[in-house]
Amino acid sequence: MLLGSSPTLFDCLETGLKEDCPYGDITTELLALEGPGRFQFISRVDAVVSGTPRLAEFFTAQKLAVASYRRPEDRIHKGDVIIEASGDIKTLFKLWRICQTYLTVMCAIATQTSKIVQAAREENGKLEIVVACRKAHLGMRADEIQAVLDGGAIYHRNSLSDTILITQNHMRALGVLPDRLHSFHHRIEFEPSSAEEAYRYAGLVDVMLLDHFEPEELAAVARRLRELNPRIVVGVAGGITLATVKDYAPLVDIIVLSAVLYAPPLDITCKITRL
Repeated sequence: MLLGSSPTLFDCLETGLKEDCPYGDITTELLALEGPGRFQFISRVDAVVSGTPRLAEFFTAQKLAVASYRRPEDRIHKGDVIIEASGDIKTLFKLWRICQTYLTVMCAIATQTSKIVQAAREENGKLEIVVACRKAHLGMRADEIQAVLDGGAIYHRNSLSDTILITQNHMRALGVLPDRLHSFHHRIEFEPSSAEEAYRYAGLVDVMLLDHFEPEELAAVARRLRELNPRIVVGVAGGITLATVKDYAPLVDIIVLSAVLYAPPLDITCKITRL
């Protein structure tokens, strides 16, 4: 389990298998396919690998023999085999689609994350790309956090229990912040509704997360915040993508985004053969 991650409520692969094959594979049964077989998951594009150790564990639990797999963070090319296993051909047909789907999602997140990290650090070598993992797909949070890490970023707010973030919704309910805020274990992050609110609370918080600020305004606000509190960490969030990340990277310490969690699935195929 990842450091600081919440308990896994259910196994997405086990759940996927139950959803996809609740009563048996009637096509494979009709065709009377039996005996040993092998499947290979092959990338049709260049990519960054994620999810293979988890798949290898799942294959072993399903009584398949894992021949090889590429390690997380590996950069692969079109035509490369990502993972390969052999066993009962009926089991292979039950597993191939859900496992292909899992790989396409995991590798897509890692690949898109890697592209954004690379683009941002060309502009600011000290910048951290932070992915807002409370926006992960339900039931996939631990897996998708791992994909983010494999892509070279870090994750933000795995759960409500591990990060303090005072949002605009909190402020609408509260009105104003107390004169003093203190947390022994956690940094206090604040999401202001305006530049004026950011300046007002710059001395109270550790991280100022500027939401939906355009680069032109962001530059001036970040500069003023650092004058008011030289120790403050300035971040930006809101609609930042691969196409726009370079505009924000020189201006802040961290960029928080979630777009990578919804990256288009990677083009991965599965080939099944009889042995």
